[in-house]
Amino acid sequence: MSGASAFLPSRDLRDLRTLDLSSSECLDSVRDNLESLARLLGASGGFITHAPPQLAQKIDEAIQANEPAFEHPPGEVDSFERSYVTRWLTRLISELSLICSDDDDDDEAAAQAERLSEQCAELIALAAGRMAAGASVQDHIFQLDDGTLTVKLRDGALIHDSLGTHTWGAAPLLSQLLLPLEASNGRDLRILELGAGTGLVGLALASWSRRYRSHHRTQVVCTDYHPTVLENLAHNISLNGWSSLASRPSVTTSDSSAPVSVVSRCLDWQSVHRELCTQETSQARDLTSQTLPSHLTTTNEADWASRLDVESHTGSFDILVAADCVYDPVHPLWIRSVAEKLLRRPDTADSNSPLLHVMVPLRPTHQQEVLAVYQAFGEKRESGLLKLVILSEQDYHGYENFGAWNSVVRSETATHSQPQGGLARTYRWFQIGWQTASRGPVEAREP
Repeated sequence: MSGASAFLPSRDLRDLRTLDLSSSECLDSVRDNLESLARLLGASGGFITHAPPQLAQKIDEAIQANEPAFEHPPGEVDSFERSYVTRWLTRLISELSLICSDDDDDDEAAAQAERLSEQCAELIALAAGRMAAGASVQDHIFQLDDGTLTVKLRDGALIHDSLGTHTWGAAPLLSQLLLPLEASNGRDLRILELGAGTGLVGLALASWSRRYRSHHRTQVVCTDYHPTVLENLAHNISLNGWSSLASRPSVTTSDSSAPVSVVSRCLDWQSVHRELCTQETSQARDLTSQTLPSHLTTTNEADWASRLDVESHTGSFDILVAADCVYDPVHPLWIRSVAEKLLRRPDTADSNSPLLHVMVPLRPTHQQEVLAVYQAFGEKRESGLLKLVILSEQDYHGYENFGAWNSVVRSETATHSQPQGGLARTYRWFQIGWQTASRGPVEAREP
């Protein structure tokens, strides 16, 4: 573990050899210990502070110059502390089980011991890794020039193939890069998040708009495909003060008295692509990863399961965002079709051009997927027609996920988000927009 945390389990947890659970002082001490562990492990009620993104080359230059930069967590210490926590919690559960099985008919003590045992079990799961644990709610805090912005998110354990119940490293990076919004305050703004997952990007933009865009409406539509992900997404929208029921009939007719509205909707990229490429059967192929278990098929019974009416929203969104959504080489083609259908065409009277923002992690196992982004948005097509092309790209330093041990590493110049246990990763941010002039393919960079 890093020295950034004031609580060190091997030093500060109560010695269980002197445990006396019949003592109120001892029980209070155990509860305090469990609360400290919950904060350390990132259980519900915790927070993660995200510092401004750092350009990847600047990080490399800082390391080469031996300047303060991202510190990697000392694995030996982390491993020892994690093992100590697991052993301590397991021993405590054993002691508590004696109270639960005692024949003294003290129902209150038994119930109390059972509650503490359940809390210990949850913390053991967290110590094994955030993604192996149950659902937990975190405050994601973004550092802005004029203060902080907080988004509450519930992350769940990975079940079935619903990767979107976990917040991945691209989402906080893209959120910070898009804030503050450059859209003019002189007009309404409509934002569509693709593969929203827990909804961090869309909710961050909506929360910023609620604070700063009070005179014009901002409509945020967070979309995904998997029902489990959509249900959790709808829950996160409610956690941040919005109700998707407020605009159930149609996003375009949401209550004008609310400057900012946020809803979750089901969107199938493949079906949109099929509609636009009916003759290109090779590009409209099915993927097994797109097939849902029969018991998870979306229905219209819940508002969060409602499908986005693509036809009624044609060319209506000012901003499209997609954070870590490319898991197959065909996905960029599908995303392009969705953008061609839903992204607003440029208006010469408006200085703010509509853009699609795509952020992808440069994983060694996903080089073909990254190259597919260049192929989808850099290929030469018929001259004179509007086409979506990569306008700019930039690499940023981040982390693949948030490890079991969360902390913040400080340097002389900045505070960096440093999730201990997270895997360091470079992320590429593509800004994609409409272009009329014909040109050759954009040259693909090494992932």
